Amino acid sequence: MADNNFTLVFELINFLSVKNFALIENVEVEFRQGFNTLTGETGAGKTVLVGAISQLLGDRAESIMVRSGTEEASFSCQFDLSGHKDIVDTLRSLSFLGEGENELTLTRQISVRGKSRCTINGRLCPVSTLSEVGSFLVDIHGQNEHQALLNPRTHIEYLDRYAGADHLKNLSEYRKRYNRFKSLISEQKKLLSNVDDFEREISLLAAEIEEIERADMRPGEIEELEQEASKYRNSRELFELGSQAKTSLSSGFSHIDATELLSSATANIRRMAEKDKALTPILERIESIQYELSDISLELKRYIDNLDIPPGRLEEIESRISLIRNILRKYGGTYESVCEYLNEAKQRLSSYRDSMERLGSISSEIEKEKLELLKLSQLLYEKRRDVANGLESAVTKHLEEMNLGDARFIVEIIHLSEKDENNFNDYGLDSVEFLFSSTSKQEAKPLRKVASGGEMSRAMLAIKIVLTDADRIPVLVFDEVDSGIGGEVARKVGEKLSKLSLHHQVLCVTHLPQIASFADWQFMVYKKKESSRTNVELVEGEARVDEICRMLGDSSGRRATKEHALDLLNRSDSIKKKIKKGS
Repeated sequence: MADNNFTLVFELINFLSVKNFALIENVEVEFRQGFNTLTGETGAGKTVLVGAISQLLGDRAESIMVRSGTEEASFSCQFDLSGHKDIVDTLRSLSFLGEGENELTLTRQISVRGKSRCTINGRLCPVSTLSEVGSFLVDIHGQNEHQALLNPRTHIEYLDRYAGADHLKNLSEYRKRYNRFKSLISEQKKLLSNVDDFEREISLLAAEIEEIERADMRPGEIEELEQEASKYRNSRELFELGSQAKTSLSSGFSHIDATELLSSATANIRRMAEKDKALTPILERIESIQYELSDISLELKRYIDNLDIPPGRLEEIESRISLIRNILRKYGGTYESVCEYLNEAKQRLSSYRDSMERLGSISSEIEKEKLELLKLSQLLYEKRRDVANGLESAVTKHLEEMNLGDARFIVEIIHLSEKDENNFNDYGLDSVEFLFSSTSKQEAKPLRKVASGGEMSRAMLAIKIVLTDADRIPVLVFDEVDSGIGGEVARKVGEKLSKLSLHHQVLCVTHLPQIASFADWQFMVYKKKESSRTNVELVEGEARVDEICRMLGDSSGRRATKEHALDLLNRSDSIKKKIKKGS
């Protein structure tokens, strides 16, 4: 065996490498088609190997998993899917495989800094995608499955899986409706909690909009008004000053005024220019001043004549100024800011009114969704009720074959009231719990309250076998399925796993020789004395007999123990031949 990679070859797995993961430095193993077992001393790394597979299937990673003294743990696995058209079609429909592709390569790296990098066929992807793809290929049944079975909230999931693809499709449709229903309820509650605020804001905004629009302001209007008001407020003084100025320019009386003086000066300069053409520019300038002074005089006359104030005009102007100043003070200080506030207020008012209208229509939408939920939840309930007996019978049959012949397994379904919308949940209106009794004389009670460790292991295995037949997942991995059992019960469990391997690739971590003896291929996980590295080796012939002896508790090489180990292997081989013949 090479030392640089750890390779698993299942029925459809071509290559899996793991490096620097927990106890694994570099290990390579090839598993075969059928029933494979991993055996070895406690702490050798058997469960770590299962954990490595879990990482490639999207399990949660932590930097502590990286082997001490290294920077990164890496995983890579190649699946040959040519014999699994249904899986190929599914993965192609989800765009994980291209047309003509039958091989799938998954990789993952986990760094000590906590970062994770994943690819599918060389394309980067999130960890959730590994998990999604892995769910079609491999099902891992670990120690946590026992805990899941103790939680009644998981029981409805087991029942739904057993009910099949059409039921799961209906469940998916129900959940879409349920999420929509929850969203509407949440929206309605939020709207109702804000009704008072909406009404108050609508009233306030409507009043503000009306106030601004009624003012009907123009850009630059207040400046014009203030200028006009100033003129009317100072009209008397303006009249007096204007009259004096006009008199100074052109009095119209006999005494000399500015106009006469300028006219006389112009006549003198004109005569001078006739004698000296160099004075012509000065003549032109003084003539221009004369014309300008005459025009100013006329303008002053018109201004003075128009200083009469129309009755009430000043009061009207000052009232308008006061109104505009009030608008400016309240809504930003400038004409532009008032316009901006008006537009925003209209948008907010429209939004609040839309919310009020939405509140009026949402109730009918909620009722419509509720009717659809009731139809779908009833459909789900009827299907669960129909298949519950089948699950009970199938699990009970497997329990009987594992020396629990008098046990009772019951699927209890409670359909909650349709009147209370709070009863709706992710699964409809149903709650499901598994009941168990080890003997027919005892009342069946919740599985979590009555099952011993050994009974729990057998109940879990029975349920998993039934569900696996329903799911048809090609690769099954079992870790610590032998918890709390031994002897004849362990032999029955081994027989069950052997039957499973007729239709699935099975990998099982076990401490029990009764289970290991049923394996088509047995792999020993060990650490060399000179190092702490995990190694994996396929044991066959005499080496397998020695490993079974170790599992029986005697590695001394005694003949009696070897004969016991050989007898165990031969008996299991005989049962396996009958299983294959019966299939």
